[in-house]
Amino acid sequence: MTTLTVLTDPRARALSAVLAATDWPDREQHPLPRGVHPQAHALKKHVSAFHDHSAAAYVQTALNADANPAPLFAHALNDEPDLTAHLRDFTSAAALDAYWSEHEAGWAQSVAEVQKQVSNANIAAFLGELFDAVPDALVIHPNIAYPTTHSFGVSAPGRLYSIMPPRKAVGESKPWPFGDDRDYVVRLAVHDFCQSLLNDLLGRRPDLLPPGEHSDGLPPDFRAEHPTWQKQVIELFAYAAQIIFLNRLEDGAGDSFAVFERRTRKLGILTGVVGEVTNYVSGRGMSQQYTGIEVYLPHFVGEVNHLLAGAQQ
Repeated sequence: MTTLTVLTDPRARALSAVLAATDWPDREQHPLPRGVHPQAHALKKHVSAFHDHSAAAYVQTALNADANPAPLFAHALNDEPDLTAHLRDFTSAAALDAYWSEHEAGWAQSVAEVQKQVSNANIAAFLGELFDAVPDALVIHPNIAYPTTHSFGVSAPGRLYSIMPPRKAVGESKPWPFGDDRDYVVRLAVHDFCQSLLNDLLGRRPDLLPPGEHSDGLPPDFRAEHPTWQKQVIELFAYAAQIIFLNRLEDGAGDSFAVFERRTRKLGILTGVVGEVTNYVSGRGMSQQYTGIEVYLPHFVGEVNHLLAGAQQ
């Protein structure tokens, strides 16, 4: 049986501290300045003297090679030896154990708020409707440090993680508390777990991803944010999953989110994508193309290509 847990993972939090000692906080302020959680601001100040630490140099080198911090979190949560050693050394040098003890209240409050938001949302059961197998443990790490820009999923043996920041506020105001927006918390958890599961599946079975014959029909901003066809397909599938699940929690909640995303991100095909995944969920096991995710995924990609081709006409 799959269980959902909300907690502060010490490895993820230690990596956030190292990120704060790199140029990552400055990168987040471009192209538009953004407010950060008071805990992120305090953490950056605490580690400001450790820019030259070997752990900061190690993470900086990784960021210079790949600006996406998700692989670093995947390494940390899979106890990759080199990064684990760097995190341990940084924790000691920056006296992070004492620092976390002093600031634990803010992290504990975020965990409690997220736990309350997901307590009546059976995310694990919904994932079971989408995927052939779901790991035993789903973990949400409410991340009030770095990165603040986006939520993402990573996997480890027997576990999926959602690394979830609070919702961005207007301008440079501090982010909204997790307790203020149930739909935000729930949809990002669904997004991150779907992202992890699909990345793992396509890592094992890259043959399940037909070419993106019409991917240039996706909005430029969307392609910039998700620069490979695999990432674009995963994001579209995760969009549909979020919308379907939000509609189950509250009639029309997912539709409202879909309208907003379709207009602001110019995702004209989103309605068709949601309809396609809705058919998969309702028809799973009732027809050959809906027997399971490995059979269905190439069909989904084909439908995305068809929708993009139609939008270009």
